[in-house]
Amino acid sequence: MIAIIVVVVVAIVLLASYLVSQRDHDEPYDPVVNPHEAEWLTDEMNASLETLERIDDDGYMYEMDCDYDYYNNPTLLKIMEEYGIYDAGCSAFVTFNEAGDSVLTARNYDYKHTTPEGEITGLNVAIHCSPEGKYRSIGIADAYWLDYEKGTFCSGVLDDETTDISLLALLPYVCMDGINEKGVSVSILKLDIKEGEEPVYIQKVEGKTTIGHSVLMRYILDSCASVGEAVALAEEYNIVGAFGMNFHIFVTDANGDSVVLEWRYGKMYVTDVNVVSNFYSGFDDAEDYYKNGVLVENVVRLDSTVKEYRYGFGHGYHRLTGIVSALERYIDFTEDEYITKMTKSQAMHILSVAAQDPGTEATSMTQYSVVYDTKNCSAVVCMHQDYDSVYTITLD
Repeated sequence: MIAIIVVVVVAIVLLASYLVSQRDHDEPYDPVVNPHEAEWLTDEMNASLETLERIDDDGYMYEMDCDYDYYNNPTLLKIMEEYGIYDAGCSAFVTFNEAGDSVLTARNYDYKHTTPEGEITGLNVAIHCSPEGKYRSIGIADAYWLDYEKGTFCSGVLDDETTDISLLALLPYVCMDGINEKGVSVSILKLDIKEGEEPVYIQKVEGKTTIGHSVLMRYILDSCASVGEAVALAEEYNIVGAFGMNFHIFVTDANGDSVVLEWRYGKMYVTDVNVVSNFYSGFDDAEDYYKNGVLVENVVRLDSTVKEYRYGFGHGYHRLTGIVSALERYIDFTEDEYITKMTKSQAMHILSVAAQDPGTEATSMTQYSVVYDTKNCSAVVCMHQDYDSVYTITLD
């Protein structure tokens, strides 16, 4: 489960209130689908917005190119400076494909969005990023967060011919997961903070710039060719949480290396792990999870598994143990080290077993399931547990 309400989202909401002003209607303007009329949009941003296309029939998923400079645009930098991030319920696992010549990173993105009328919705955009001088990547951004207080970006609105889509220029910074041309894949997942524990945003190492989790993920996708490079990059920054929440970042690469980056007690911790959910992977302090005094989830642990796991504070134990149990079936015991091998369809099936139907919790609905493939830098995606409808996204 993941509630990616990162600090940058706060900035985006405020941006909507004071930066989206209308163009002079005497100017020639002919949008391809929806209007995008913010005066701060560059020609390159406008051109990217006009690449927007719907992928599925219900309008839960779209696709768009981000062929513009989202590092040096003055408006975007204004957001980063103002909110201390300048300088610019989910589950995930990693495996090899059946031939052992490609790494697959699989993840469920779990969050229940609703319209202002209370109807379940969602709006995700598969984005193609190609910042100058950096690595190309594909990823999935949750557009709902661009104006979550008003619920502006719900399923189907991006081609309704009326909704202003200017804020989609900020999608690179609300990416939930992705993969770059070097095979580095990242996913952000929510963590819970134990009562009485200080949140991550106390991290204030002198001399380090402070950024949000989703901004770090953007930097990793754009700049790193391995897990080692991602760890080294993360060590250069202080990480700031949002609304008292914490997150961890799952990073994998084309060699099959995989770690989770976690920030706790004012420090960053790096843990080698092949499966993550919504509790700390680098600690062993699991407790039954309560919310508002009500037991939400009991701790579930697996013993005697081939690979050892820690169970830290949080939630998502049932889903992680289910995935681990499924992975045991795919272990290649002819290899000296622990690896699993499976097809993309088998990886997607494991995700389907760990998927969540809409529940009472905000982080209790699977919006999409995705499997990233390093061999051809592609992704297969299923929306809202419709595993009979599979969409493919490629780098090119």
